[in-house]
Amino acid sequence: MTSQQIKKYTVEETHTALRNAVKKALERKKKLGHYSVMWQADRLIIEGQDAPEPTNPEP
Repeated sequence: MTSQQIKKYTVEETHTALRNAVKKALERKKKLGHYSVMWQADRLIIEGQDAPEPTNPEP
């Protein structure tokens, strides 16, 4: 494959691919009964039935 045959991906295409991969991984964890840890709105979010309790809860 030559450099002329390699597709150049846009930032939007890369962002969409990453969002889809994360969405798929989170759905899989949920189906397996695993908990997930995310950073959202400047907070740590732990979701799932088997999620551990936070060690230092926010005031």
